[in-house]
Amino acid sequence: MQDQENRPYRPDDSDHPAIVRLQAELDAARDGIVVLGELETDRRERVVAELLSAVPDVASRAAYEAGSDRAVAAIRRFEGSRADDHESATALWDRLVLTAFEAVAAADESAATGPAGAYDRAEQHATA
Repeated sequence: MQDQENRPYRPDDSDHPAIVRLQAELDAARDGIVVLGELETDRRERVVAELLSAVPDVASRAAYEAGSDRAVAAIRRFEGSRADDHESATALWDRLVLTAFEAVAAADESAATGPAGAYDRAEQHATA
């Protein structure tokens, strides 16, 4: 893996590219929530759906590439910050942060059990 400067990533680098991306995604989500009230209902629903899928996706990728501890630490930096003073915006922000934590936990669990463990879990759910 290489960063934007086209040099190989070193594990001792302070900012892994996946963590930088996660921080940027969380920052953009927080800023995006603020303007949701200005959108029409249909468009707002699409934006919320995109946020609820993009943030966990980037969080799980960061956990996989940089490690779950680093991904959790990045999310925790955003945990206390609020998107807006409106109750609905705060609830959405809390939901985004929670889904990011859940995605990291799922990525960590998947990595710990390997592909076979993930397949076994999927098979158990299908037969239940």
